[in-house]
Amino acid sequence: MNKTRPLSRIIFFSVIAQIINLLGIFLISDTLHIPLFMDTIGTVFIVFYAGLIPGLIVGLSYNMFRVFFIMLFYGNSFYPWESLYSLCGAAIVFFTWFFFWKIRSFYLSKTITILYLILISLVTAFASSVIGGSIEVLRRFFFDDQAYLNPVNNFVVSFLGQHFGLWISCIFSRIPISLLDRLISTFLGAAIYQLVRLREKAEY
Repeated sequence: MNKTRPLSRIIFFSVIAQIINLLGIFLISDTLHIPLFMDTIGTVFIVFYAGLIPGLIVGLSYNMFRVFFIMLFYGNSFYPWESLYSLCGAAIVFFTWFFFWKIRSFYLSKTITILYLILISLVTAFASSVIGGSIEVLRRFFFDDQAYLNPVNNFVVSFLGQHFGLWISCIFSRIPISLLDRLISTFLGAAIYQLVRLREKAEY
């Protein structure tokens, strides 16, 4: 945890980060039906702001909140498999934290920073595609009749229609969506962090 900031401030921004995550998927995926997740903008922000542990707390708890709100607002029954996608959030948190907090050249120049953000997007897109696709295979194998709709379902159906295997279909169908989603979410999360950082500097 970042010891240079008060715990109360970290908790406050962790809550804000989770709200950003939930609003992102509600507006982009659930309401506008755009095939993107947009549910990790806040997670990326809190990793930049406070480090690994707060990032993991936000990233791992997001899907639990997601399941709760799906039950509350849509009347769906409890669906424990949705919580497994928290593993994607954990991978996103770890790699974002690693590149931002462990590589000292991150802020060497604006160009280097942008390149690192792109690298974070690529690595987290691949990791979340493999993890999410593997969970999707298990979900479809065991609980296909209980599956909630998500942005990749139509793409999986298209891949299956071309006679690809289920595992390949579930992973490869996620890559283009995850890549665009990770690029947008990573850069937006970093931008929010910069705004908060500048505001804190102005306060002190």
